[in-house]
Amino acid sequence: MDKKELARTLLVKAVKTLVVLFTLFAMGWFVEQLPFARELPFLSPKLPVSVFVNAVVALLAVAAFVNFGREAGPSVAGLLDFVPKAGEIFGNAVKIVALLFSFYAFQDAVFPFVGEFEWVYHSFFLGLTLFFLVRAGLLIYAASEEISRYLVSVLNPPKQ
Repeated sequence: MDKKELARTLLVKAVKTLVVLFTLFAMGWFVEQLPFARELPFLSPKLPVSVFVNAVVALLAVAAFVNFGREAGPSVAGLLDFVPKAGEIFGNAVKIVALLFSFYAFQDAVFPFVGEFEWVYHSFFLGLTLFFLVRAGLLIYAASEEISRYLVSVLNPPKQ
């Protein structure tokens, strides 16, 4: 598959993911606007229905985003053929962004229940983020020679 087709495939997957994310966030926004959903408790007076629905929407958004990283990995690998395992590096980067989004998205649903143990929530996300960051770093380190050769060839093309 040529690079133009790979770029087109990547663009289609990105637009598909954006449509899904827009739909999910529009649903969450709509539920937040419902006056009867703000005060209606779900499971506990600490957790209104709107916060619960937004947590579910955020979970679905994270799943859609991670799925985009998985589906787009082969296209990224084909476009960046000079980087070994570029698709895996991209997948880890997408997971890191998804974790950063998740950290803020789930706070309203989790913090009322954890009380003084917010540090557990922070530690959980720190551990997962560091795990995927180290994986991406190790993959880049393993590919550093090929990346260096490519950059040198771009900066200093052979003279004919």
